[in-house]
Amino acid sequence: MKGVYSYAQLQNEVGANAERLAYIDFKLRFSGVVKRRDLFDEFGLAEAAASRMMTLYNSFRKDNHFYDRKAKVNSISLDTYTPLLPIDSETALGMLAHGFNKNKLQGRPLVSYRKIGRIPNQLDEKIVSLITRALYNQQAIRCCYISGNSTNHKRRELIPLALMNDGRNWIFRAYERSAGDSVTKFKNFNFSRVATAEIIEEDEPKGLVHESLANDTLWNLQVPISLELHPKLTEEQKKPIRKDFGLAPEADELLMTESAALVWILTKQWNVDVGKESDQDLFFKFKLKNAEMLKEFLQ
Repeated sequence: MKGVYSYAQLQNEVGANAERLAYIDFKLRFSGVVKRRDLFDEFGLAEAAASRMMTLYNSFRKDNHFYDRKAKVNSISLDTYTPLLPIDSETALGMLAHGFNKNKLQGRPLVSYRKIGRIPNQLDEKIVSLITRALYNQQAIRCCYISGNSTNHKRRELIPLALMNDGRNWIFRAYERSAGDSVTKFKNFNFSRVATAEIIEEDEPKGLVHESLANDTLWNLQVPISLELHPKLTEEQKKPIRKDFGLAPEADELLMTESAALVWILTKQWNVDVGKESDQDLFFKFKLKNAEMLKEFLQ
């Protein structure tokens, strides 16, 4: 059968092995490879049992992968791959960040649940899976990106490095090869703004040091963030904010650390006044006390 299965249908076909086949399919689509070691780490399957599981997967989707003898991994066959199960981009990104979870595939929450403001078709599964495969395998991509801060919508060459979620958007950190003489080569990109993308096939070694996350100064730099409840708030307005952010009943200040690469995102998400004259009519929950210290990270 070539149709896409629901998780329930797959359970009817193979029982408890549905979870293992779903994992293989997920790994192939969003990381590009699956190894017998992966099945051991996830399910404790010995080598022989892992091989049998791959054989079972082949009975459903034998054209989805090929065995790369040099790398000793099962690699996705992009030209013939057909999903075994429907896995939307948001679910996949969540599992890449937090671990595989069959409950996400079953679609049966333990309590009544709805995601507020979910935007249909915001994340293109083909683009998302291409980017996550590039990230996992340390490959470069060529993409057109619709930036809100730049008129540069031409093709960019990026090395995806890490996933992030700001509570609303899925974002990836990347090294931009096409940034020219720009001082900032490591940047944040919103998945939903990638219009087109393709893997760049290249012969040079993967994981070049200057393009790696280890060389991303702002990502690795932890900076102090000193916040105070905004002085324009009334005492009644402050009370729920204290509860939301775990502050004591009489506390007005919050001190924390964050990656310098994420300071700008955090101040936007938390409604923080960073001292910009143009923002003074906005509603703020906090005021950034050490804005002068962090000004280079607020651009």
